[in-house]
This record gives sequence, structure tokens and C-alpha cells, in this order.
Amino acid sequence: MMQYFVIDQQGWYDDLGPDIEVQTFGGGPPLVQAYASGNIDFAYVGISPGLVAIANGVSSKVVAANVLEPNVMVGSSEFRSYWVEHGADAFEQFRSDKGRKPRFATLPAGSTPDVFLRYWITEVLGLDLDVVEIVGQSPSALQSTLSTGNADGGSAIEPVPTILQENPDTDVEPFKYAGEIMPGQPGAVLQPSQSLLNDNPDLVQELVDIHVRATGFIHENRSQAAEMASEVIGSDILAPDVATKAINSPASNFISNPRRIVEKSLVYNDFHQQLGSVDTDLSEADVFDHSFYEEASGGGQ
Repeated sequence: MMQYFVIDQQGWYDDLGPDIEVQTFGGGPPLVQAYASGNIDFAYVGISPGLVAIANGVSSKVVAANVLEPNVMVGSSEFRSYWVEHGADAFEQFRSDKGRKPRFATLPAGSTPDVFLRYWITEVLGLDLDVVEIVGQSPSALQSTLSTGNADGGSAIEPVPTILQENPDTDVEPFKYAGEIMPGQPGAVLQPSQSLLNDNPDLVQELVDIHVRATGFIHENRSQAAEMASEVIGSDILAPDVATKAINSPASNFISNPRRIVEKSLVYNDFHQQLGSVDTDLSEADVFDHSFYEEASGGGQ
């Protein structure tokens, strides 16, 4: 959610007409539950729960993208050695040798990292989901589980992979990036409610304008943007130097143009239907409204 961190620290919400009250959640699925209640006017949310929300009747649209190919598969040195030697057969070989399935930690069920993990195992590797034990957790619990060796691997987004790499007490490191698994993988998005789009399109335009402005700021001032993320998250949780390394990760590809994520977002929707989490086949028009981004930039990042 780097654009939000920049907007918050720059005070750009203060320049808007109405006061913006921000509420944070421990992941996309609980955010969507609150969204469905009608108490949220717009959200920065992962594309996976955002799509599920639309498919299940939460009237809203994606008006801007945040990041491209953000997901990272991380593993202990032991699991990584299995992966290097056996590839897709690593899961079965691990279970044969250890007498148990590999345990992979990720964010809660339905989150973008969770669904991406399931997609990788079933659609890319061609395996059954029962080759792995998937544990869904909050972001803080996920980081703790991986750093203490209570999982063999995981599906995560920055800054967790970089925090793990910088921790001398753990051997968990990235071994597969989203660009190798699903080129163009969508991450988080800016998703206002349909009522806000209908009743206050000028405000939505302003939100997209400052979002695009924030994306440009990140590209031009990566170190300063990293410090802003550290400030919002808390420097005790994310130190500025670690944030700077995370923002330069292969998984930190910040964008605004929603057209760049259309194709793979609809792939997510198809996969949601396979998982049984939705039964609605969404079209581009069901999910996206490109007009605000086009007004804001006319193209670009």
C-alpha cells in the first residue's frame, strides 16, 4: 500500500474537501466484510478479496492499480534445497522424507498471497492442494511464524521477504518471484464504492489524482518513500534501512494504470470460481472503471 503511505505522510488527504477517516485492517478479507456493511467509501485492498467482494455483490470498482508482481515465495534452506533438486516434486519428496507435508504460511484465506499460493501449486505446478499444509495468518503472525522456523515456506509480499532476509536468526529467503509464476500478477488496488462513484465522482477523481501523484513520487524518491512507509508502519516494526531494501526488491513494482492488471485479474476471478469462493464470471466492465485514471494521467505508470 505504498501509495497510501506517501499520501498519508505528505498530508494530501488534508487538501481534499471532506475529512478522510482512515481505518486499517489485518488483511483484505476482514476489510471486505466491513466494506459489505456499507461503512467504507473506498479502500486500498488486495485484488483477490476485492474481486470476491464485487462477485458477491459489494458494488464497487477498481479505479487504479498499486503494484505489479508483488508476491514472493519464500522457503527455509531445507525446503529450498528440496526445490533446487526436485522442482515441482519437492513437496512429495519432502513428505516422503519427513513423514509430513511441507507447511506454508501466508496471509488469511482469500487474501491475494493465499490465492496466489494456491494458484501456483495447482495451476502452475499441476499438483493437488493436499501436497501442502497452508496456514493463513495475520501479517505480524506470518512474519513471526516464518522467522521462528514454524513453517517450511510461505507466500508473502514486501516487506516481509526482506525483513526475513535481514534477520540473522532465520534462514528463510525468497526462491520464486511472481514474475516467474504469473507475469503481470496484480497486487493491491484503489477500489471506491459504487455509491461514491455515483454521488461524488469529483472526489473519486481527486483520490485517483493523488494516487497517480504518489506513484510518481515513489519512482522519483524511493528512499524517501521507504522512510514514509517505515513511519506509518512503525520504525520498530519496519526499520528505515530495511524499508529501503524492500522498496528496491524485484517485487516492488509500483504502478497506477489499472489496464495493466485487467487480464490477470480476470484469471484470478476464474480461479476463484474453481476454488468455489464465487460463482460469478466477471467481465472487465464489472470490475474496472478506467475513466478516472485516464483523466488523471492520460497513460504512464
